[in-house]
Amino acid sequence: MTKGLRLGKAIRITTMKLCVPHEDMKSMEIQNRVNLYYEDAQGYGYLRGMSYKLSNLRKGKNKRGPIQIYEASETSAYFRQSINNRLFLTVRKRNVSDSANQQLKMTFAYFLAKLVPLPKLLVLYEKESSRYEESASVLYEKLIDQGYKHAYFILDKDYPHRSVIAEKYQKNIVDKASFKHYFLFFKAKTFLGSEALVHAIDLRVANRYALKKLASRKINYVFLQHGVMYMVSLDSESRRFFKPLKTDGKYRVVVSSQKEAQHFIELGHYDPDTLYVCGLPKFDRNTWKEDADKIVIMPTWRPWEYNEARYDFQSTKYYQMLCRIFDAIPEALQDKVVILPHPLFYDALKDTAFPLRKYLNAEDKYDDILKQTKVLITDYSSIAYDAYYRGSNVIFYWEEKAECMEAYGPSTKLMLNEENAYGDICYSPKQLEAVIKQNYEQPQNPLYQKRYEQLVSFHDGNNTERLVNMLKQDHILS
Repeated sequence: MTKGLRLGKAIRITTMKLCVPHEDMKSMEIQNRVNLYYEDAQGYGYLRGMSYKLSNLRKGKNKRGPIQIYEASETSAYFRQSINNRLFLTVRKRNVSDSANQQLKMTFAYFLAKLVPLPKLLVLYEKESSRYEESASVLYEKLIDQGYKHAYFILDKDYPHRSVIAEKYQKNIVDKASFKHYFLFFKAKTFLGSEALVHAIDLRVANRYALKKLASRKINYVFLQHGVMYMVSLDSESRRFFKPLKTDGKYRVVVSSQKEAQHFIELGHYDPDTLYVCGLPKFDRNTWKEDADKIVIMPTWRPWEYNEARYDFQSTKYYQMLCRIFDAIPEALQDKVVILPHPLFYDALKDTAFPLRKYLNAEDKYDDILKQTKVLITDYSSIAYDAYYRGSNVIFYWEEKAECMEAYGPSTKLMLNEENAYGDICYSPKQLEAVIKQNYEQPQNPLYQKRYEQLVSFHDGNNTERLVNMLKQDHILS
């Protein structure tokens, strides 16, 4: 900090340089508000948020500073402007779109999309535009089968199962981070995805034109959901991205039952007209092998441990709970265990001597693994609905429920409870050990089946057909 320029007795203009050591970033959140802190010798002072740019007053315009990329840790960091012109430091996993070449390509695509006229486009995608196994891919194939020539699916070119996709669908699959991807993103007005709209471009994208498009009100957006949304309550602070999208176009959400619809209406404050009660398209393809014998462990991810996990995963409570779950499984059944890791989990541990490494499976599609799953152990993951639909038993492991709900936000509650859960609930390794053998050897409990049917109403394999008809009725499809 320099001494600055004094203007009168009470005002001084001072220049400060803010340095953030790379090592300190390991313990940071993804988004970090930058505050100015001052304290005098008597202990008096203040803490104030800093503005990104004084000339913007209280409004933000998606501005940011240069992106600093740390190759060794695959980390990107940059200062950015919030919507109310506050200064934030973003620290996250590096994106493909962070490089200067990708930023230039994205910007050029934005301006070209303004000039080139095209027919009505449909852009479909799944998580981080890197999967082809959820509802969006099922709907995409249905649209291609029905002759929609301008339906496109965005997919990472390195997706490991891309070669098994039928040839008739390959033509309209577009490589993620290609110029065509960026062009279609900026040109399209209708998006159909199993995740939030940002997954159609790049998660936490740092491009002002992409952010402008994401905030546009001139789009149609159909949220297909990657799973049944009846777990963590929609009034939770962690579920703010599930707030109804404000658009001048049409915004619709696919749900699996009237019970789930009421959850959106009462706690998410959705207009009932925005909800398609038709069932998830991906359930139409759910199959299960009668000789399924796997015990799958898949706790949901904890976003508050994001950066800690990237640098030292074994120090996280997520990892430690995973080990306790495994240790509670009878030794005679441990050879049946499959651990479905969060992608961040796998990236952190793939080159380490992780004791449970041989049980990890990050190569096979979830669909292929769930076909062989006899018992699923999870805490709050929506994959529980997928597994139970097929025929698996589900065990809910809620050892750290109170702590997790608090971390999700003070208003958070769990929609499932002792009265409506469709599987045994365990709060300790000892309880889990007591029920695992019974769940492995016996079929689904009729009581749990009845509870499940209140949350997932459709079992006829026609969810996709119902959805397409609703999209036509709404004139989202012609």
